[in-house]
Amino acid sequence: MTLNARAALFPLLAATFAIKLLLAAFVPFSGDEAYFLIWGMHPDFGFYDHPPMVGWLLWLMLRVSDAEWVLRLPVVLFTSFIGYGLYRLLRDWDEEKAALIALIYLLSPMNWLGFIMTTDASLIFFSFLTVYWVARGLQSNQSKHFIWAGVAFGLACLSKYFAALLGLALIAYWVATPKARAQSRHFGYLFAAAFPFIALNVYWNYGHGWANVMFNVFNRHENASFGLDKPLLYGLLHLYLMTPLAAWWLIKQRAGLGGVLGDERFRLLAFVAAVPLAVFALLSLIKVIGLHWLLSFYPFVFALLAYWLSTDQLLRLLHFMRYYAGMHLVLFAVILLMPMAAWQATPYARGAVLMFNTAELLEQVESYSDRYVLASDGYSMAAILSYAAHTNVLVFGEASSHARHDDIVTDFRALNGKNILILLKQPPVFDRFGPYFKSIEFSELTLHGAKFYLVLGQGFDYASYRDQVLRRVKEKYYSVPRYLPMKNCYFAERYFPNEICRPTSKP
Repeated sequence: MTLNARAALFPLLAATFAIKLLLAAFVPFSGDEAYFLIWGMHPDFGFYDHPPMVGWLLWLMLRVSDAEWVLRLPVVLFTSFIGYGLYRLLRDWDEEKAALIALIYLLSPMNWLGFIMTTDASLIFFSFLTVYWVARGLQSNQSKHFIWAGVAFGLACLSKYFAALLGLALIAYWVATPKARAQSRHFGYLFAAAFPFIALNVYWNYGHGWANVMFNVFNRHENASFGLDKPLLYGLLHLYLMTPLAAWWLIKQRAGLGGVLGDERFRLLAFVAAVPLAVFALLSLIKVIGLHWLLSFYPFVFALLAYWLSTDQLLRLLHFMRYYAGMHLVLFAVILLMPMAAWQATPYARGAVLMFNTAELLEQVESYSDRYVLASDGYSMAAILSYAAHTNVLVFGEASSHARHDDIVTDFRALNGKNILILLKQPPVFDRFGPYFKSIEFSELTLHGAKFYLVLGQGFDYASYRDQVLRRVKEKYYSVPRYLPMKNCYFAERYFPNEICRPTSKP
């Protein structure tokens, strides 16, 4: 043994935590992060596209500061905690391997990306706690561990709907494992403890037009189609997260991979990793699987490496991870230090200016601020501008199925007759904006070589906008299936008080 892995664990944990905190301070907010921050500014028991946990965390952080590193502190803490949690999860089996797995995780892309505050941050954390407490409960046969697992699972359900895949994996493990079936009462405690959290989310949706269900089950899949390139991309994501070296070893040793199901010490980990990833594999036939989809289940893949790989292989993988981690840090540094002139020749010029020079961009339109309400035509740009401007920048137009929380935040009735400035990345088309104003002008501005477009609309015509844009939005995104009981629908109540959020014709 050339490395005292146990002694190296806490220094590396501290070092990676510090580096992620620096990244959290210097990397500008992404559009999604800024969008979730709007939730924190308007706390509720639910939001348009996801359950409320990330909004609650950001609301809490906003009590301290709106600096990026403060707002991102929860995800930095969560992902670092999992490194130590992996060690605790495995140490009773083999402390040496447990420490090596923790070190490998801390140097992995999954940990380095753990400074970006998204809905996955709390899902990763609470999913890991759920499995950790179930594993403890299976060893101790004590009800309290399963109750804690249920609380963690309930909080995971309040984070993101992928928690349902964790629940499915736990049920599959219980059905397929005699030891788990012998503790059926304890698994009952787990789901009973989770029930109040799940019920809270269901009740919010019942009173808000089933917004989460409409987005996650219906609206976001409108472009799904079969394509062999999608499973290939899914495989490349695994290659990236697991690293090419570990993937190569597993392919070489594939004959023994199934043996993990026969080992009681790793059977639970195999189910909570394999079931969700298998579901994603099936979905990858028709839909592009995002990298972040995998993250809440990948700590268990790292844990399974302790079973699949020898100590010597883990040491070699750890040595490889040092260079792999270094590549990521160099890439982050290059992106942060690139002069804006270097972005001009790329397709990302406007996006770079928007993220790195948001304050300058706002200064370019500051002269309009006393006469116009600021808007954009997409949630990402609107959210980034909102964060920098410390005020809501509304989303004008139909936009897309993604991130429609502005439907809750902005009331277009109150804008009738007002002037609206719509800042765009692409040249405007008159038909998208002209019919909804008494008069309209187009303008341009250039910042650091990137061109942006301005729509200056005078005298907003709410009635026309409601009848042409908001009605399309209602029919496209708020047509709640008739089999779902519904108490209220905020969109219809606001704009179409004599109508309900149901399909216009029976199926």
